[in-house]
Amino acid sequence: MSLRFSLSAVTFGAVLLSASSLLSRVLGVFRDFVFAKTFGVGSEGGLFALDAYYVAFKIPDFLYVLLIFGAMSAAFIPMYAQIMKKDGKEEAFQFASSVMRWLFLFLFGVSALCFIFAPWLVPLLAGGYSPELQDLSVQLTRILLLSPLFLGLSGVLQGIENAHKSFWGAALAPLVYNGSIIAAAYFYAPTYGVYALAWGAVLGTFLHFAVQLPGTLRTGFHFSFVTRSKEIKEFFALMLPRLFGVSSSQVGILFHTFLCSLRPLGSLSVYNYAFNLQSIVFGVVAISISTAVFSTLAEQADTPEPFIRTLRSSFSTIWFWVLPATVGLFLLREPVVDLILKGGKFDAEAAALTVKTLSVFVWVALPLSFVPLLSRAFYSLRETWLPVKIAFVSVLADLALSSLLILVLGQSVGSLPYADLINAALNVLLLGFFLLQRTKTSLHHLMDWKSWGRTAVATGGMLGVILLTPGWILQFVLGATAYFVFQLLLGAELRNRLKQKIFA
Repeated sequence: MSLRFSLSAVTFGAVLLSASSLLSRVLGVFRDFVFAKTFGVGSEGGLFALDAYYVAFKIPDFLYVLLIFGAMSAAFIPMYAQIMKKDGKEEAFQFASSVMRWLFLFLFGVSALCFIFAPWLVPLLAGGYSPELQDLSVQLTRILLLSPLFLGLSGVLQGIENAHKSFWGAALAPLVYNGSIIAAAYFYAPTYGVYALAWGAVLGTFLHFAVQLPGTLRTGFHFSFVTRSKEIKEFFALMLPRLFGVSSSQVGILFHTFLCSLRPLGSLSVYNYAFNLQSIVFGVVAISISTAVFSTLAEQADTPEPFIRTLRSSFSTIWFWVLPATVGLFLLREPVVDLILKGGKFDAEAAALTVKTLSVFVWVALPLSFVPLLSRAFYSLRETWLPVKIAFVSVLADLALSSLLILVLGQSVGSLPYADLINAALNVLLLGFFLLQRTKTSLHHLMDWKSWGRTAVATGGMLGVILLTPGWILQFVLGATAYFVFQLLLGAELRNRLKQKIFA
């Protein structure tokens, strides 16, 4: 494969995944729109206690992030790419088949244990809720524990596709997943409440797996019963540090869930609404770019100059999109919450608390957007323990601050994003510092300061236009237009930014 082809494939993958992520986020916004109209923040309880659904979602989601997302990002793709390059496709397919078998068996066993012990696990996350609400969360948890099984298989298939520079399955999967939950919420939630959401999520994970099959089969993949014992041992050895790293970050999320349960019913729903809105910025840019560029970083791990150039261009591209989006969302947070959430059972009080929470949450996207790329840079270099240690330190700071805010000072759920912000900022600073040490490069070589400065100035111009413009629709249109105009005036190559998404 030529370097030119590789870069164009990554460029196409970044654009495709960005478009998919954008559409998925749009569907996510519509999902929250349906949730808000049907449930509000779930303060009436019973079948419409939305907090019970969010609590139940945490344990299956923990398994997914810990065992699937972590394993794929830290171990599978780099190993698959190297086996294919060194030994050929057939050996790589054997390795993927072995991973699929072992991962499914492991997920089945862990999910079965969680199913049995759900009545004891759920109170650890929802200790502040009533026994009735905890029982409802237990039932929903047991339904949702089917999800990791499908997502485990889907994760392996997506890893195979990505290693072959094929991204269609990864692009379609989140769309059908969100679509399934939306359909369940719209058609069945008014009758079956949060049970409809749980079964909609399970169906969505099955579809998430199913849409990966065509693209994987087009790579020539066929399931093999040959066990690659040596590679499997190495896979789990590489996976283990990532498990600790992801688990430490997930501990922060689970602890925040517990703290929300100590506040009035509906606080967890408010926290999730605000989180989902800020994650639009993070998900559309950071995840798509870091996912698309990962296999290229793995291939360039032994060639320092191309490796640094890829990181440099990716950093600049993330900053180009994330900074104006973050500032814009902060300025327009009130009309955004009113437009998407307010109405139906989502009243003015819930809207005000969501706006307050989002006012801080939106800034988390700035540092957080660089964490996936920095982490994948370390994974590409086969350095998996250092990000774990950094994540552990960052989460400790998160736990300390969130405990102080909620348990000691008695603040509302709107204060929790301060802890998320400290967590993300400390994480990205430490990752960046140690990456410079690991690659023996300077900050000057890693960062395109001219591009970063141009983006900051253009964002300042956008800020001025928004503040001087009446009406949120005009503010959005003229603000976005002003940003790109300022970039052009300052000499940005917008055609490449918009067309390629990643500079090579």
